[in-house]
Amino acid sequence: MWGKRRKPQRPPRDREEAEKRAYNSACRALSRRPRGETELGQWLLDREHAPEVVATTIERIRDLGYLNDVEVAASVARDAVRRRLGSQRAARTLAQRGIAREDADNAIDALREGDLQRARDLLERRYPEGLPEDPREQQRALRRLVTRGYPYGIARQAIGLDRDVDFD
Repeated sequence: MWGKRRKPQRPPRDREEAEKRAYNSACRALSRRPRGETELGQWLLDREHAPEVVATTIERIRDLGYLNDVEVAASVARDAVRRRLGSQRAARTLAQRGIAREDADNAIDALREGDLQRARDLLERRYPEGLPEDPREQQRALRRLVTRGYPYGIARQAIGLDRDVDFD
């Protein structure tokens, strides 16, 4: 494994010390990137903090205002735009990170509106001379878009296979 080698920790003496360790671990995790409540709780459990300590830590951090699922969803949406990913890929990422469906849907709605334009921009970068006429190359381009999280109908429309059909 790369990185620093962790020293084996002695078990905490009491609950207060266990909560302090969990809180410090959570703050370090949040300093690296924003996380939702569910994701942070699982992260702490994976590091062998006791479930009751994790629950107390999550509550404390939420009360301090360090946890914000709406901001995490917006961050994932911004990252998807930056990386030229489709709305379906961003939605999967939010679901995997345990963000509430309502918060995820609000963040993804704006992404869905720009899917077609981002897909076309991605194709223009990949094929600067224009899309090839070869059906196999068009299928390859279609697979590329779908793999990057664009809805199938949007991908077909971006390639030009469905010129008159409007997919929503």
